[in-house]
Amino acid sequence: MENKKLYILTYEHGGFVLWGDSVKPRLKKLSEWLEKYPKLKIGLDYESFTFDEFSKTDPEIIELIRELLEKYPDRVGLGATTYGQPLSLTINEESNVRQLVYAVRTNLDFFNTTPSVYAISEFALNNQTPQLIKLCGYEAAIMRSHVMGYGYTKTFDSPWGSWVGKDGTSVPSVPTYHGQGRGFNCTTVDNWILSRWPVDSELYSLEDFEKMFSRYEPLLASRYDDLTQPIETVTAYTEGKDNYQYVLLEELPELYGEAKDEFITEDNDFHVQMPWGYCGNEIFNGCRKGEIDATIGEKLNALSVMLDGESLQKKSEDAWKYVLAAEHHDVTICGLLDLARRFIPESLAASKYVKENSLEVLKSRFSRAASDSVIVVNSHSFPIAQWAEAPVEDDVAAFDGEQQIMSETVIRDGKRILRIFAELPPFTVKSYTLKAVQKKTNSTFSYNKETGELTTPAYKIKLTEKGIAYIKKTDGTLLVDGGAGELFTGFIDGENRTSCGVWNVEISNHSAVACHKGEIGGIEFVFQMTLNAYCDRIDCKSGFNIKGHRIGDTSITQGRPTPRSVNGHHHEDKLCFVMNTCLKKDRRMYRDLPFALSEWNGAVRKTEEYWYPDDRILIDTVVPPEEAFNSTTYYHGIYWLSVKDDEKGLAVFNKGCMGCALTGNRLHIPLAYSNEYMCGTRILDGFFENEFSVVPFDGTLAQGELHRKALAYVQAPVSVAVPKGAGDLESFTAGEFSSRGGEVIMTAMYPEEDSILVRFCNYSDESAEATFLPTGCKAIAQTDLLGNVQQPVSDGKLSFRPWEIKTIKIQ
Repeated sequence: MENKKLYILTYEHGGFVLWGDSVKPRLKKLSEWLEKYPKLKIGLDYESFTFDEFSKTDPEIIELIRELLEKYPDRVGLGATTYGQPLSLTINEESNVRQLVYAVRTNLDFFNTTPSVYAISEFALNNQTPQLIKLCGYEAAIMRSHVMGYGYTKTFDSPWGSWVGKDGTSVPSVPTYHGQGRGFNCTTVDNWILSRWPVDSELYSLEDFEKMFSRYEPLLASRYDDLTQPIETVTAYTEGKDNYQYVLLEELPELYGEAKDEFITEDNDFHVQMPWGYCGNEIFNGCRKGEIDATIGEKLNALSVMLDGESLQKKSEDAWKYVLAAEHHDVTICGLLDLARRFIPESLAASKYVKENSLEVLKSRFSRAASDSVIVVNSHSFPIAQWAEAPVEDDVAAFDGEQQIMSETVIRDGKRILRIFAELPPFTVKSYTLKAVQKKTNSTFSYNKETGELTTPAYKIKLTEKGIAYIKKTDGTLLVDGGAGELFTGFIDGENRTSCGVWNVEISNHSAVACHKGEIGGIEFVFQMTLNAYCDRIDCKSGFNIKGHRIGDTSITQGRPTPRSVNGHHHEDKLCFVMNTCLKKDRRMYRDLPFALSEWNGAVRKTEEYWYPDDRILIDTVVPPEEAFNSTTYYHGIYWLSVKDDEKGLAVFNKGCMGCALTGNRLHIPLAYSNEYMCGTRILDGFFENEFSVVPFDGTLAQGELHRKALAYVQAPVSVAVPKGAGDLESFTAGEFSSRGGEVIMTAMYPEEDSILVRFCNYSDESAEATFLPTGCKAIAQTDLLGNVQQPVSDGKLSFRPWEIKTIKIQ
């Protein structure tokens, strides 16, 4: 054993978020240790936001890092591989891209170096990671979540291999070994030893680690843990061991050589748990709004640039960088409200600036000399048929030329709103003239106050004081069965509670708004459903006035090693929106993930394997169908999650509340948790809102179509009133787009330098061909995620393998 090498990789996990006051003292301590322990090599796993932040507030820290990198080029490494250290399964596609891109660029800006091997402390891994990091220039990866409080991945019985992701991209990788540790609320055994031995733990030593994993060669013990950990004792110990050798990330590919084994992963091999409802979902909802507003703002800016407007790249980058910092795992899972309430407003303000200035360009080009107008923007790569709204002064109708289109003027919250049913091709800005009309009442909606039945063109909904008794299709098919009625449930101040209140329904020609006001466990709430003609969504908004109430059951342990660890993760006891879906027992669960759509296999229980305290190793077990149906399953989706059988289904589109608990056919959407929590108890006091949409659908509906519907909800068409002027446009299309096979969808469009970048993904198991012909371009090429040209694109023709991401540069 003494003659066999043990390679040690140790990186200091920290940065501005949570550890800001500890960074400078630790950097000075590292300088002492490097002189004291000649064998030591060490890296800095900081979020790259740290460098932007400290360059403004404490430049000495930047100089200390620069001095370490320059003085010890072969012994100190930079390990910042994401801009804001997110949990990547809880942020959207473009957040995942920008986390990588802005990290690379920020590292290079400050230190002229960036890691060549992707590695993380906490869970920034998903099944598209190989493709994403390879498109950012990474040579290899470490497929380990060293601190698994909130996520863990599949293990492999091999020291080194090619990690093959969803689209088939492979990247050489060091995996988590079988038995090294997999499960929530633990770390890998080597991470624990290198961070705490022998100060906090005498359970295992590095010699024990060598024996436990002696079959792996080269054998790597890696640590990515908090920079406050007392590591000097173990550092001094390793100094006297001849077979122990420290390494940096950059050394691994040459050390390991050719990757011969294949590590094939699937979407469900990446497990994440989040405290949905924590902080009243304020941070989760805020991060979602931030990333969506940044995405919409830069799309509008790209359209304005095509019409000779100014590129607002720097302001868009500010919007992204602040929301990426807010997505930091410690902000979200430790409820760091002071930082969230700084970062998210900063992001939203920058996005607002981009959006408003871009819209001014569009308004100037689309103004009509004859009359006021409204412009509606569809910045998606697919056609939309959706209601758009804009404030107006008078009762008006919208016209496309001389043809009056479906529209209505309504009063909402004391404001006059024009609602337009916009049917627009992809990448299109469309102007509608406004003309005064006499208001007519001819509604296809009705409400019987005595029976509580609300009838729409698509549904019949029975409303009771307890909530919703049922939702049926107009042909009588039962979609949601709430018995005598239900809406919200929760374990509040030590008791199981259900909601009760009074409905008020307002009908217009093309919509109905049902508002339910009441209380649950002493918490006052308001709930609003909006139903629109020619739309299958039921758009919902909830608001709770919480005044120090205890929400959630902290007595449940679920057999976890630490009883308190379950607090915040037992979702059905939180304040939840509930529905009893009417599906068969073979119903299945689906969701979207970053650049992925997948089925969640609720029939397989992924058990956890711990190396402590008694070396119990649990294996995956298949749960019988009946038990799977009656047990509780937790799963989440970025934009949507659904449950369906072969005849019908029910989806929830969300604007932040991404998780659910499903027991049988009862679906719980957690909206608020306010109780003891291991990473920082946050007792709620204030008014907390959530927005989501309930969407019944046909059981044969393709997941790609459901995903487009969800995108149209979260990234709704932008509309704005335009006064009379001297514009020259009535319609503008930024490009022609068509695809054959697959489900090719655009995820981003934004100005960068002297170009516009447009990103697509094929959301399908099938290959696809697409044609993209942007308006007025001089050249078109395919790039990596950093914008580096890879190859020209001829005649706008693009070929996609399943789940492939492609970025196109327009000049």
